Amino acid sequence: MGLSIKTCYTVKIQKQLDATQDKTTEKLNIVRERAVDSRLMRQTSLICLEALKFCVSVISKEWDTIMSVESKLRKRLIDTLVHRTKTAAPKYPEFDLRFPKMPGYTRRAIIADAFGMVKSYRSNHKNWEETPPMERGAEPKLGLPSRYELTFYDQERKMSCLADGQIGLKLYNGKTWNWYYFQISPSDAKQISRLSKTRKMLSPIVDKVRGRYQIRFTFEEIRELVQDENKLAYRILAVDLGINAAASWCVMEADGTVHAKGVIHLPCEEDRLNHMINRKRMYQQAGKKSHCVYRWIREANRQLSIQTTKALMDVAVLYSVDCIVFEHLDSKGKIRGKRYRERIHLWRKNDVQHRVELQAHRMGMRVLFRSMGMRLSRVCAWGTSKYAFDGSGVVDRHSIYHYKHGRKVYNYSLCTFQNGKIYNCDLSAAQNIGARFFLREYQLLGIEGLSATPQRTLCTLRTLVSNGLPVAA
Repeated sequence: MGLSIKTCYTVKIQKQLDATQDKTTEKLNIVRERAVDSRLMRQTSLICLEALKFCVSVISKEWDTIMSVESKLRKRLIDTLVHRTKTAAPKYPEFDLRFPKMPGYTRRAIIADAFGMVKSYRSNHKNWEETPPMERGAEPKLGLPSRYELTFYDQERKMSCLADGQIGLKLYNGKTWNWYYFQISPSDAKQISRLSKTRKMLSPIVDKVRGRYQIRFTFEEIRELVQDENKLAYRILAVDLGINAAASWCVMEADGTVHAKGVIHLPCEEDRLNHMINRKRMYQQAGKKSHCVYRWIREANRQLSIQTTKALMDVAVLYSVDCIVFEHLDSKGKIRGKRYRERIHLWRKNDVQHRVELQAHRMGMRVLFRSMGMRLSRVCAWGTSKYAFDGSGVVDRHSIYHYKHGRKVYNYSLCTFQNGKIYNCDLSAAQNIGARFFLREYQLLGIEGLSATPQRTLCTLRTLVSNGLPVAA
């Protein structure tokens, strides 16, 4: 079984080159350098957008015919419907008349995007029809984008000049399609060349961010996963992604032995995010537009996710864990508390889990002295913070507070057990998450000794230890 891991690397287009290409040596003779012609990018994007709309209308009309053939032949069938070939004339010749001399890789990219949009719309509309009338929302619509990101499939020809920090793109100038050459940073060119040697490079995409054009390179690598695993011999890293701290973790064995535990605090990143959220609130109260503030919030939240992932992977490598266990995140339903702040936390939790999953598989396969790579698993999160890990019962999260300006300010990072112990609430939850992982594996194997075990949403670390279950060698 293989896992596809994709990595993106973005480079900025610095200059546009007026150059001629020597066909014998395949080198560029640069005449002069100038600023990037935005008109070329804009015209190419507009004509691709018009072609996308045309393909969407064709696919919608011929949907039944397209779905009647095999999945691997559907995009080829769409291509024959709009483009003339040596053996057949298209059913819709208007495409070649409206978009003459369009490169084949550009046309195929547009067809793939159009097919994905129509397929998604059909699926959403089908689910909407199957939903009871009283529970339906608004009827789904086939939305079309306002701009098109340029995708280039012809990799070999474009990448021939990367060693010199130069790249060629075939663009539309209003009359025809020609090759245009651009300058990128030499360090970026070396990094792309280095990544392309060990990974498969997918189709680059050109887009515009903050008034500047950039090229997004995507690389794919396949990691083979080991199937014959003994999960009871795992050493796991149980993680609780909280609001009070970036993450709380616990390294645990199958018999309930805790080797290490700790809390990850990132005060600089957290303060930066809170500052941006407070600034957004000030902008809204003043009636000002806050588009830039939203961008700052997203960037601060992304940096917090990256730093949290790095810290967790450092712990995983330090203790040579076999599996990283998270709580299952349910993004459905009502979000309690201050909605925007809670959404920010939920987005970060999902982002951290995704990043850790990729890094775990990638790093696990590179560690040569390990018999198997790192894995990632998820358990039910209900009640992990509610119940104490020592089995004493429900915790009290309103017992620790202080007064500020005459009002109670609660410290939700700490809680009080029923036996009087004061403990970190997120750290207790991390230990419960690890215990539930092993209890689930014991139950799946049908091992005797679980008759007195309650339902898993009520289990704690004490439940795992008190059972005295055997650990497989």
